[in-house]
Amino acid sequence: MSSGRDADVILGEARRHHLAQVNGVLRRPGMYGRDEMAERLVLEAMAAVDGSLERWSTECDGLRERDAFTPTGVGGAYSSILPAGAVRDATASVYAEVAHRLGWLELDRALSEAEYERLSADISGWLSRQRTLADVIERFGPPSIWIGGTNPLYPKTLAYTTADRDHVLICFHVWNALANTAAETVLEGVHPEPVLLAVRHRPGTFSESFSFTPEGQQRRPTSDQRSPLRSTVWIFHGDNARYASGVFDTLDAGLAWAAERHVTGTLVEYAIEGAYDVAVSEGRFTPSKAHHGTSDHVAAFSPGLRHVHLTRGRQNQ
Repeated sequence: MSSGRDADVILGEARRHHLAQVNGVLRRPGMYGRDEMAERLVLEAMAAVDGSLERWSTECDGLRERDAFTPTGVGGAYSSILPAGAVRDATASVYAEVAHRLGWLELDRALSEAEYERLSADISGWLSRQRTLADVIERFGPPSIWIGGTNPLYPKTLAYTTADRDHVLICFHVWNALANTAAETVLEGVHPEPVLLAVRHRPGTFSESFSFTPEGQQRRPTSDQRSPLRSTVWIFHGDNARYASGVFDTLDAGLAWAAERHVTGTLVEYAIEGAYDVAVSEGRFTPSKAHHGTSDHVAAFSPGLRHVHLTRGRQNQ
């Protein structure tokens, strides 16, 4: 039988392990799946190890009370705020705030009280014009936690707070329209600066907690775009290969596998339905010629979504 000291050592090791898992999933949520189930499972496990299950349950109830958790989760609440591509990382910021209150979030940078108050006071007026990711960092410095990858082509969330657990996270949601444009643009090597869409910084109900830039107002989903998001997968096709050799839930998962296996080829994003039908329904393709929509045309139709070329597991520049 283990002594009390041995039990303490084991519990301490388990707590450190779960803390690392919490902070990993909150920083790169896309590597853990398309939805927020990873955050919920990891944070609940952390609560169990920490003896905080009741507090975790209270936090979840609080999200529902302020409409930050819908029948489709936090992501469902964000689907009326941000374009579909920006929802995944933004969703993790809500769970990061919960982790901060419960003492589990390890900050990369804790703002001073004066910095936090100045940031809070500056936001609304500062958002009256278009802003970029570089503008955010130049004005407010490195974030307390960076959610998402560093690739400028894809969305991410920068969150700021102090070491005081009672302070909310002020979350800047940036997005890159290039992620949703024709793949040929990406291949030309164009890397525009991601733009700021919205900042979550107010207490109260979820929908009232945001301020928007002009771009954010323009990109805010309309009512007919707020249904559950169309799922996509990433398929890897090796150079000179006849068939695809990998299917992944997220781009990050595909890139991680490619890097491990040192493969050469292309990762392509596909909607889970016929590529032709999805493109027509989303307005990305309008049939205009006699052969459009024929069986041969549909069978050869490209998905028209994002794709990444890789050489020995590394992205081509």
